[in-house]
Amino acid sequence: MPHIFRTTRLLALGASILVLLTGLCQAQKAPSPEAAALKDIKVIFKLDPRITQGMYMGERWISPPKYTRVQEGKKPLMIEAMAMGLDARGKETPIQPSWTPADPEMVKVSPVQGRQVEITVLRAGETKLKVEFQGISRTLSIKGKPLGQVLVVEITQ
Repeated sequence: MPHIFRTTRLLALGASILVLLTGLCQAQKAPSPEAAALKDIKVIFKLDPRITQGMYMGERWISPPKYTRVQEGKKPLMIEAMAMGLDARGKETPIQPSWTPADPEMVKVSPVQGRQVEITVLRAGETKLKVEFQGISRTLSIKGKPLGQVLVVEITQ
């Protein structure tokens, strides 16, 4: 008989812990109304892998006011970018924005909607890229300048 009571107590204790953990997880998932309100969009760029290659650093993402890359050979320049929403406290929130280039013959974005995209600069020139989610937007200025045999691309946020 005592063995049955111990087993019952252990099962009750286990069920109580499970209920508490489930409630805790749900409480952590629910953002406060203030934190849920999106205030801005931050765009970050994947650092050129040639810079960190062989340094065991993994992928590095940066968000400078001006991001510069140089075309490699004759192929179009591809830049990986990611958008994060910022709430009133500056805390990052995952978003799925739309990415709209003003000149699709100069800049192609794939996919056109999503958190992480690939921006392909097809030729020299200047254009804008609008990143928008729930009425909040950020416009990136893209300039492609020929320098000898390569294309230097500057993206300003």
